[in-house]
Amino acid sequence: MRKPAFVSFLLAFSSFSFSQNISGNWQGNIDVNGQKILVVFHFYKDIAGQIVGKWDCPPQNAKNLPCGEIVLKNDSVKVGLPVISGFYEGTFIGVDSITGMWHQGPGKFVLNIVKTGNDAAFVLPKRPQTPKPPFDYEVKEVTYSNANKTMRYGATFTKPFSKVPADSKKYPAVVLITGSGKQDRDENIFDHKPFAVIADDLTKRGIAVLRFDDRGMGQTTGDFDTSSTEDFAGDVEAAIKYLESRKDVDTHRIGLIGHSEGGIIAPMVAARNNQVAFIVMLAGTGVPGNVINDYQNALPLQKAGFKDDIVQKFLELHRALIKAATSYVNPNDYKKEVSKIYYDWKKKQTPETIRELIKTTDETTISTLQNKYGAFHTKWWKFFLTYDPTKDLEKISIPVLVLNGEKDIQVDPKINLSLIEKALKKSKSKNYKVLELTGLNHLFQHCNACTTEEYGTLEETFAAEALKIMGSWIEEVVKQ
Repeated sequence: MRKPAFVSFLLAFSSFSFSQNISGNWQGNIDVNGQKILVVFHFYKDIAGQIVGKWDCPPQNAKNLPCGEIVLKNDSVKVGLPVISGFYEGTFIGVDSITGMWHQGPGKFVLNIVKTGNDAAFVLPKRPQTPKPPFDYEVKEVTYSNANKTMRYGATFTKPFSKVPADSKKYPAVVLITGSGKQDRDENIFDHKPFAVIADDLTKRGIAVLRFDDRGMGQTTGDFDTSSTEDFAGDVEAAIKYLESRKDVDTHRIGLIGHSEGGIIAPMVAARNNQVAFIVMLAGTGVPGNVINDYQNALPLQKAGFKDDIVQKFLELHRALIKAATSYVNPNDYKKEVSKIYYDWKKKQTPETIRELIKTTDETTISTLQNKYGAFHTKWWKFFLTYDPTKDLEKISIPVLVLNGEKDIQVDPKINLSLIEKALKKSKSKNYKVLELTGLNHLFQHCNACTTEEYGTLEETFAAEALKIMGSWIEEVVKQ
């Protein structure tokens, strides 16, 4: 689920090489409203000899965030930052110094970086579950288009090896649907590749799998930043059409597996597309987006020890600012509205509330709120905040498996699972299972601190018990 923070934690990855030597570690500070925010880049060669990049933001406990496309031309460099839908662009002023600008959303900030003394190769974290070739199943890189040819998709299709050259067997198949934020076909998050792990497990069970790049990522065209969940649902339907075109796929046994936002999209598509035979919701939701957003913004304050009444006062301001951001037409009017909302809210608060929540001057606070909440003025947020997933869940008549982690702090399992199950009871589905998996986080990892910052420090990509439950359930469903 998206968060309107300086750094988001749902990632994607791509890499390019360049002719000049930029390998090593670089760092500098971004000045945001008087606050210095350290950014560290790591440029290094991967196992194929290509230059790739990672970046850290230590003040926000963010590490190993992936760089996207890297372009080096003459004395200039441009580094894509897909995690924040931004980029860094600069000019070399020597071999060890670059002057440039950090671009994020509507804002841009000066960021001059210098090469540090430690030029050691960046060490990738251990990911023992990531499948490695040679594979004991068939792997094909494929491309296909949507019905009106306005979109081209890059994907990976896996299926069991044919026992004989002329084997005409048709396999059950699933489409994997990524969570929110621009991601590649493996749903690459902190070098975890959960969709590669899931595809590997299911294909070994005899089930074909299609996983595709999000819009604007990898080989898929389109503009991710101007798209909504409804648009992404259309991308899933294009994937279903592609599977239907294949002679090795059983068109009566095509299912969907969606994670996080993908867990919203799967029932959305299934409710209107009778070609979907079953769905699996991983960390999906049963409440409207505004409730999820409230939860994600209140939880950090609660964990920091703020009293419930202080948290509720913050949420009053938060909701009013979101309403303004999603409805404004003129940016200048929006900025004035933020100021008015803030002062109207402040007048109603006790000195304790102001002391706890406001740490800077009014002018700085208003500027920060204008920038932060401006991120909600998108097609995606406008749809997400008002969409109620239970309406589509109630329309479903196919088998459904719902899995949520007990330790998920992005999608509260208690409230979401109860509402999902309530909706499925109203549906025509005769085969559904709703499970809360003990000790697992939003990514279905066994966690310790169970925070978003911990995702990248854990070696496990996807818990074995979650894979087993999902794989066994799908095997039973496709047999029926």
